Amino acid sequence: MDESRLRSLRADVESNVELPDFAGVAERGARIRRRRTAATGAVAALAVAVTAFTVTRTFDSDRSQQPIHQPAPTIDPEAARRVLADPGAVVDPDTSRIGLAGAMLAVVVVRERTLGGGPAGPCPPADQRSALRWTGPRGSTRAWVERVRKVEPVPGGFVVAAVRRPCRTDDPADARAYLVDGTGTPRDITWGAGAERVCATRPADVRCHFDVRSRRASFDAAVRLPEGAVPLRTLAGGPRWARSSDARRLYWSVDGRTWRHRDTTLAAGAIVSAAAAGRWGVLAGDTSVDFTSDGGTTWQHRDLSSALRPIRIGDVDWTVTPSGVLLGVTQLVGRGDVLFRSTDATWSRFVETDVHTAFGLVRPVVVGDAVYVVDEERWAVSTDGGATWRRTPRLP
Repeated sequence: MDESRLRSLRADVESNVELPDFAGVAERGARIRRRRTAATGAVAALAVAVTAFTVTRTFDSDRSQQPIHQPAPTIDPEAARRVLADPGAVVDPDTSRIGLAGAMLAVVVVRERTLGGGPAGPCPPADQRSALRWTGPRGSTRAWVERVRKVEPVPGGFVVAAVRRPCRTDDPADARAYLVDGTGTPRDITWGAGAERVCATRPADVRCHFDVRSRRASFDAAVRLPEGAVPLRTLAGGPRWARSSDARRLYWSVDGRTWRHRDTTLAAGAIVSAAAAGRWGVLAGDTSVDFTSDGGTTWQHRDLSSALRPIRIGDVDWTVTPSGVLLGVTQLVGRGDVLFRSTDATWSRFVETDVHTAFGLVRPVVVGDAVYVVDEERWAVSTDGGATWRRTPRLP
């Protein structure tokens, strides 16, 4: 087989197969075990959001060269209301998401109360009753019946992914991905060349781009992450960000092709948080922070010991918002996880927040202008850097 044929086969495999981030899973698990003595595995998985990927449909090179138009699903509000009102309905924390402006697209499933907790396996049962419920930042809602699918926030709304190929039924709707706009309305997608075969089932792939306003999706095969890097998809503008699997290195790029990096100055063995949003990036451990506020052009170091004196802390997980607000989570004996924040981007003063969860773990996630904390049903959401919080509505 000649060299050009080998390159072609390799490119096809790379485009159609995506493996789980085993290094990232192991690294995150090790970090959690070092700080927590009683963490629940199912809850800790909420902060990592790891999903298993599989082979998508066979690539048709002729078809991919022209834009492909797929219709959006029809909405049956009454059927959706019956799902939401079922006593067994719950919000699935692994697939539900908060959008950039604070809207929520919740995947609601009806759990069958059977001995053994229901069927096992990577595919949700095809006959499982489920629906999607969109909730706007001001409380308006819209819902429709839908199979359990992956949801990904994008600027302007969400992408609802196609059902993974091994989990599909004979229903052609299973192979369809679609958009949800800023009003909670499902919208069709017109796929650019090569986009559907990767982005329909893996919308979070760094090579995929969705434009909700024009309802188009495109694919840039030239975008590549540094070897072993984990993408940080905060969707807050500025450069692209990624971190090493051990969180001791932060990468950034303006085009996704050429990457620069910064290593932590903390000693080997120190617990490090690598976070980024907008033009802010931080490599932080306890009270020591290396940071950039200009997209990696310049870096500074700051000791937060004095500013953190009013806050009781142990080990700290750090997160930063696009406006430069620094969020920290520490675990205190008898109190569980405590979330605190800087009052502004100067980091000269920190205050505790009143955000707690039913299971004790608090893991703030930054996406666009929103910060959210997963809870059993009513998630905590902030759009002002954690200064104020609201709860998503209960199910009917």
